[in-house]
Amino acid sequence: MKTKQRLWLALFALSVVVYFPFAHWISTTPVGTSLFLWLAPVYVLALLAAVLAIPASLVALCFRKTRWDALLVLVLSLIYLPLTIAAIPLGWQVRMQRMAAFAERSKPVVQAIERYTEDQGTPPETLEQLVPDYLPDVPGTGMMAYPEYEYLTGAEYRDRFQGNAWTLVVPTGSGGLNWDQMMYFPLQNYPEHGYGGRLERVGDWAYVHE
Repeated sequence: MKTKQRLWLALFALSVVVYFPFAHWISTTPVGTSLFLWLAPVYVLALLAAVLAIPASLVALCFRKTRWDALLVLVLSLIYLPLTIAAIPLGWQVRMQRMAAFAERSKPVVQAIERYTEDQGTPPETLEQLVPDYLPDVPGTGMMAYPEYEYLTGAEYRDRFQGNAWTLVVPTGSGGLNWDQMMYFPLQNYPEHGYGGRLERVGDWAYVHE
């Protein structure tokens, strides 16, 4: 193994401690992207490789020709394993903190729908009907990777969403084949499971872990 390869391998192993928190953070910022979440499986695959590399490195240590490279791989694998195990939940902690900020930021939209419903006796058919009397414009979510609110109302959605007259949904896929979403029910009657996953309360909203 060449010196440059050793260096890149070491940098990759150490980078995992910041990669997952960064990937979740950048996906929830106004100028962010979900690209890094799509690349996160590379680190998960590397976790499996590190597990397999440990016994292989122990065998390779017995041979003079491969001893130093085997020692490097063994040390990096032993470092990478706990770093990855710590980084993955840390990334989710960052993500849920950002989702809590989004839920707080969404209060003007929710309040505008409630005022319209109180004044008109029925929820608006679209968010555009809130402009300009209840909102100056239809706001975005403040998360470039998940930029828009989906507003759902009508008998079909009332039956689907626990009897709520209207619902706000923001698809928040967390990388790969994943359909996480944030949901707002005005009745606040979120089930523990449903809509493709487990629901976690985030302020007045719920996050669906698909």
